[in-house]
Amino acid sequence: MIDIAENDSSTSEGGDQPKSPKKSQKSEDPVARKLRLETEAGDLQASLNDGVISDLKTKVAWILNLFPHTRNSDISLTLKYWELFNADVFNPSAMNPRDLFKLERETSIVRVRAKIQNEYQLFPADAAVRGRRRALEESVKEAVVEDKPERNIVFVFADETGKNAEFVCVAAVWVLTGYALFKLSHAIRMWQGTSPWASSEIHFTEFKKSQISALAEYLNLIRMHREFLSFKVIAVERSTIRRPIDEIVRRLHEFMLVRGAKHEIESNRLKLPHEVRLTVDAEQSLDVIACADIKSRVADAYRLAYGDDLIVDDVSAISSRKSELV
Repeated sequence: MIDIAENDSSTSEGGDQPKSPKKSQKSEDPVARKLRLETEAGDLQASLNDGVISDLKTKVAWILNLFPHTRNSDISLTLKYWELFNADVFNPSAMNPRDLFKLERETSIVRVRAKIQNEYQLFPADAAVRGRRRALEESVKEAVVEDKPERNIVFVFADETGKNAEFVCVAAVWVLTGYALFKLSHAIRMWQGTSPWASSEIHFTEFKKSQISALAEYLNLIRMHREFLSFKVIAVERSTIRRPIDEIVRRLHEFMLVRGAKHEIESNRLKLPHEVRLTVDAEQSLDVIACADIKSRVADAYRLAYGDDLIVDDVSAISSRKSELV
């Protein structure tokens, strides 16, 4: 698809601030504002990493992240938003005018896009596009922006078990597309709100007989979304390994990513080029340094086997209480 970089001077980089800012914005200390925006940007990035796509801001950011061509065109961004999040109403061929009132407003989408790009400094448009957004409409219509391909990211959510047992295991669910991650996370969140675990974390070791029917609902929900899911587990007998337990856990995560990717590629479920993003359950043995070490080792293994066609996008940790997939 070829996008036209439309004139967008009202929300362009450097020019999207309200002409009459609120008093609170005027009086906010510059240092405090910088820290606030950095915190908000970090929280937004964390939500994307964890698959928590629940409001307008996270939905727009999710599209900007996975579909780079939408960073350059508000029209493309809005159309992609309608296609994904208003699919029950949006019809690219023909629409009833009354249905237009059911779509998310383009002005709202563009306003959020401008905040994400300009204030949070995330997913920026091309430099040429930023300039064209300030140009006159006649000039902008002549500018054609090269379409960038969708980012192909597989999302891996992993956790360990058995540190004090005979076998140490790392299990993971691989979500093969960004849209599948959104649909599954949203479905689990909606189901959990009416389940026995509405206000608590689901622990499989703590199921009660009275919760069997709810467990069946949960497993059926996963089964309904299984088309773009893979489930993998790797284990080692503790008595055969003379290494610290924390090192064993880290290495199992590495082997799971390397061997898991090989299996997905050989079974034709993962087409290169691709990116892999790992999210693990936050615990002492998987701190920032451990995550960086995993990323470095796996990146080297991918580069050796696949060149630049398979890369590690990110390795991060989050509490399982905040992520349905973990």
